[in-house]
Amino acid sequence: MSTTRSTLDTHTPGDRPEIDLGGGRGRRWILLAVAGVVLIGVVVALVLRFAADDEKTVAGSHFSDDFAIAYQASSASEQAFLEYLDKEIAPDYGVHIDGVGIEDGNQLDQATADGKYIANIYQHKHWLQQVTDSTGMRLTALGPVFQWSYSIYSARFGSLEELPDGATIALLNDPANTAQALWILERAGVLTFKDGVNPWAATEQDIASNPRGFRFTYMEYGAGPRTLDSVDAVVDYNMSFVDAGTPDDQRIYAPDAPKEFAGQLVVGTAYLDDPQVAKLKKVFFDPRVQEYLATNDDPDLSGQLAPVSAS
Repeated sequence: MSTTRSTLDTHTPGDRPEIDLGGGRGRRWILLAVAGVVLIGVVVALVLRFAADDEKTVAGSHFSDDFAIAYQASSASEQAFLEYLDKEIAPDYGVHIDGVGIEDGNQLDQATADGKYIANIYQHKHWLQQVTDSTGMRLTALGPVFQWSYSIYSARFGSLEELPDGATIALLNDPANTAQALWILERAGVLTFKDGVNPWAATEQDIASNPRGFRFTYMEYGAGPRTLDSVDAVVDYNMSFVDAGTPDDQRIYAPDAPKEFAGQLVVGTAYLDDPQVAKLKKVFFDPRVQEYLATNDDPDLSGQLAPVSAS
C-alpha cells in the first residue's frame, strides 16, 4: 500500500488518471455511478412487478383468478369457511380463494370499495347499511351466504329461566347488533316490543314490557367472553366464545338466527358488472355450500356459521 501511494505521488498532473481513487472527488463519482445503477435496477424491478400483476389480471376484469376475500381477522369460523370454498368449490370454477383477515371493519370495507379485494363476508345487511350511510362508501351485497349463530351465554346461571329478576344482560353496542340481541329476548318471550316496531331496528326505547326487570349494559364488539364474569348474561356471536374457549355449557339459549342478520357477500359497487365478480357469485352460491354449512363437523365452523334460513 505504501509503495503504491509513493508511485502515484510521483506522477505529474498531466499523467494523473482522470479518476483518482484516493481523492474525495473520485469517490463521489463512483458512489454516484453505483447509486445510479441501483436506482435503475429498482425501477426495472418495479416495472416488471407491475407488468406481472397486469398479466395476472383476467382480460376485461379488474381482478385476477386469485380472489382476495376479506373477513374479520378474529373470526376463525369465517377463515374456515373460506378455506372450505378454496379447497372444495373454487377449483371447479378455475379460481383460488385467498382469505385476508382484517380487524378494522372500516379499512376492510374501504379496501373492498376500492377494488383491492374482490369481496368481503363480514357483515349483515343492517350493518352494511350503517356503514354506507355513515361513510358514503359504495358497497353492494350480492346476497346472503351464511348466518352467524347468536346466543345468550352466562357463567352464573344454567338457563334463561334461572336468570333472576333485575338481571344485568350485556349487549353489543352498535345499533344493528343491539337490535338482534333484543330480538332474541323478545322471541324468547322475556320482553315485548311496542306495536309497529321493526325488530331488526329495535332499541331499549322500543320495549313495551320487561316483566322481569332485566337491565341492559353495552359492550364493544368481541368483548362478550371477557364480559361474562361481570354480568349475569351476555348476548353475542357464538364464534366469539368458541374462539375464546368458553365452555359450551355456558351457552344457555341458542335460537335459530333470523335471515335478517345473515352474513353477506359484499363487493365494491363499481365492480358489479365485472366478469370475475360473476364467477365469484357462482362459487359462493354453489348449492353445495349451504349443504356443507348444515352438515359439517369442522370445530372451527360447526355451531358458529349456519346455513341461510328461509325466514
